[in-house]
Order: sequence, then C-alpha cells, then structure tokens
Amino acid sequence: RLWPLLACGFMHHLARSLVPTGARHLLPRTQKRVVVVGGGPTGLFCADRLRHHFEVTVVDSKEYFEFTPSTLRALADPPHLSRITFDYREVLEHQLGVEFVHGQASDIDASFSTRAGRSVASGAAASAGSGRDSLLVEPIAAKGGAKPCRLTFDYCVVAVGVSNGLWKPRAPGDPVGPAWATPSSSSSSSPAASTQAAVSALGGVAEIDERTLAGRRQALRGLHEQLASARAAVVVGAGLVGVELAAELAHFFPRLKVTLVDGAPSVLPQLAESARAYAMDYLQKQGVKLKLGRPFVPELVPEGEVVLWCVGTKTRASQLFADSSVLRSNGQLRVNKRMQVLAQASSPKAAVEPDEDAPSPESADSAAPAQQQQRHSLEPIGQGRIFAVGDAASVEGVPMAQIIFHGEEMAAVAVSNIEAAEDIASPLALGSTRREAEEGVPLLACTSLGPQDGMFSTQSELVATGGFAAIQKQMIEETKMGALRGELLSSMLWMPVH
Repeated sequence: RLWPLLACGFMHHLARSLVPTGARHLLPRTQKRVVVVGGGPTGLFCADRLRHHFEVTVVDSKEYFEFTPSTLRALADPPHLSRITFDYREVLEHQLGVEFVHGQASDIDASFSTRAGRSVASGAAASAGSGRDSLLVEPIAAKGGAKPCRLTFDYCVVAVGVSNGLWKPRAPGDPVGPAWATPSSSSSSSPAASTQAAVSALGGVAEIDERTLAGRRQALRGLHEQLASARAAVVVGAGLVGVELAAELAHFFPRLKVTLVDGAPSVLPQLAESARAYAMDYLQKQGVKLKLGRPFVPELVPEGEVVLWCVGTKTRASQLFADSSVLRSNGQLRVNKRMQVLAQASSPKAAVEPDEDAPSPESADSAAPAQQQQRHSLEPIGQGRIFAVGDAASVEGVPMAQIIFHGEEMAAVAVSNIEAAEDIASPLALGSTRREAEEGVPLLACTSLGPQDGMFSTQSELVATGGFAAIQKQMIEETKMGALRGELLSSMLWMPVH
C-alpha cells in the first residue's frame, strides 16, 4: 500500500516543481497566510510543505540558512561553510515562491481569535483591519528609514530554536561563551556562577554581526586561526556536539592538544553504551584527553588555551508572547500533541469562550469547581492557529530531544493540522490528516568522528561505525541541503520519512 502513496506524492511534488515560480499563483491553493518565525531546518520544513497550498512568509533575523549539524566541520574546515549555507531570499523567493522577511519577530498578538470563531479587534493588531492575528517585525540594519511593522497571518508556526553559543550565529553584544552567559550576569550558586570568568576567558562578547553570511564566515575564520595558533583547546561538554567537535579538532589540528571535559562520568549519555565505548576509544586513540566526572572551572584554564563551550541552551521565544504562561520554566513554549501553543485559560491572552457543545452547569455550586479547574488548565491560544515546533517547543506529555529528526517530526504534525483545518489533504495522508505527536519517536544520531569515521546510533543500539557512517553523515548533509533548496530528487528521498 505504501508504494502507490509514494508514487502519488512523487507526482504531486513533481507537477508543482515543474511549474515556474512566477506562474505558481495559477495553481489551486487557499488564500490563507502562514507566517513561519524562524528559518532553521524545522521552519523551512514547514514552509516547504505548506507553500503549495498557502501563502507562506518566513521571518528570520539572519539573511542566510545554515545547516547547523555541519557547523563544526565548517569551523575546522572553513571552505565547508559554502556547502551548508544559502541566501534566504535567493532560494525562498526565487526558487520556492515563499516570501522572506529579514527582521526580528516579537509580540505575537492573538487577541482577534476566540474559540467560537468571532473576531474582536483590539490593540495594535486592530490597526491592520484585516481580522487576522499579527506579529511585530523589527527590520535588521534598517535601510531607507524602514520602521517596525506588523505582519498579519491566519496561521503562525514558531520555529526559533534555541541559542547555544558558537553553534548559532550571534548578533553584536551576544556572549562568546556559553549560551547562558551574559556580560551582566552576577556571581551566584547557579550554573551561571562562573559566567564572568567564562566570558572573560573567551574574549567577552561578540563584535561581529554573524546574522550576515560575511560576518558568520569572518567569525568562524577568526576562531579557526585562533585554534591554529593555540597550544591547547578545552571542549566543555561531552554530548553529541562536544564529542563531534573534539574529533574534528583532533583531525584538522593534529598539533593541538585537545581536552574534553564533562561532569558526567561518560560521553554521550543519551546513546547506547556501545556507542559511548566506541566514541571514547576513538577519541583516546586520537590523543584527546578525557576529564569526566568532574566540574569545569574556567578560572583554572591556563593562558593561551582556547575554551569551546558545548553545553547549555538559552530560549529565543521569551520575547514572542506577552503572556508568560506559554513558557515552561526552562523557556520552552508549551504545546499540546497537535503542536498548538498553550497558555493558562485564565490569562487575558489565552481567555477563550466555552465550547458551544459543552454542558452548562446547573448551579453556582457546580460551576465553582469547574471555574477553579479552568483557572489552572491550559488552552490553545489564537483559536488553535498558533503552533510551535523544534527546540523552541515542549510537547505536553511527550518527551522530545533537541535534534533535527524530532524537530521535523513535530513540524510534520503541525503541517498536517494546518492542512486539516483548511480541508487540504496531503498526498501521503492515511485517512484523517489530523495528527498528534506520539511517544516513542526513536532517537537517531549520526555522529561524525572526523571526516573519515563516525557512528550511527539509537538510544539502545550502535547500528553502524567507521567509513560507512561517515559517508552516511555526508549524504544526509547533501540531500538535506538539496531538499531545503527544493531539489526534486532530494525532496523525494526525504518525503516518506515524516
């Protein structure tokens, strides 16, 4: 039964891909607008799947896309950056027919929407006069007197990810150290107690605007030259990023003494024991010194050694909503299993009218407990038309890892529910197109150990190692980049995965 579905999906994608971008407005599609906030892998996944049936706008503070899992290779081998980046406007607007807005999004206003479907114009959004919800976009490096403006939408997908130091482009003034470090942090007993020392050891804050491709290239090149002339480097964090970075440094900088530090007793705690053993054996054979099971103290790093932080993340979603109840304590957005953003029902931004089919309380006594329960319940905001996916979101009751595979699975759920809301069926749909996140999504990790070795593992099994896994990682990178550019064969390869 799968092959006819795949054939249908192939013909659907082929037919639309062969139509010139300038003529795609002639194809049947709804006039509803979807605004995707964040142009990372999960955001572009949504944009690509929805562009055939909706007017799609992508908002990002960067002017280019970067395939984050390959950033480490671009640091060790600077020419590789050209293979994992592309200009948003060139690809989105010229090739995919998706609008790109270069700006910083904030203040998502869902004040129009109610559960009953009626519109109540209020606040800044009322000035748009369209009856839609809206968000504020502040232009980056405004030219010609450009001012902040509001974008209206029928659906919104938040895919802003998280900040994690070097591995995401920084704006001027952002810390060069760990994601949780800020120049104004004060000493305390929290993990940020060593913030000042960490920032000082890494040179303070960023002075280059990495939101431009030229700035990003300059920043990575500068760090590359610093490593080339350094005596030693300390990689803090022995998770997927830290292990991969240590292996890259050991291969591309053979004279550099590399130390991998983590408070955990082993590397890669999220993977199978056999994968941990393979990675540790590889690193030790490459001369990487392992300091595990002990805390890292930045003040003790000798002068001349480069510290590279691969731990900690910082939310990017805190400025998007005025209602703080949409955020968990770690800064992630609360979403239900359909990826709809949730807030406390008693909050002004989240207040909704009761379902028309819901039974009415027969007395004040029976209504009181129900009202008390609603005060502490979570409800979708914006009439259920605001979604969040990827690292920025936390699914209620369904654990998800901060990896692209899980982020794309969340994105596929959001896309299906947006299409279902407009009675649009995906060519690969099995029955109802409404979807919910399910528990047990496998943790699939393809980890590079230099350009000639690697391993493909789940949380319970080491599947492949050596040159085969290294080639697999390279194929993932090339086909993912092709699919994000809209290339037909790469898109067909990845279409059945989610």
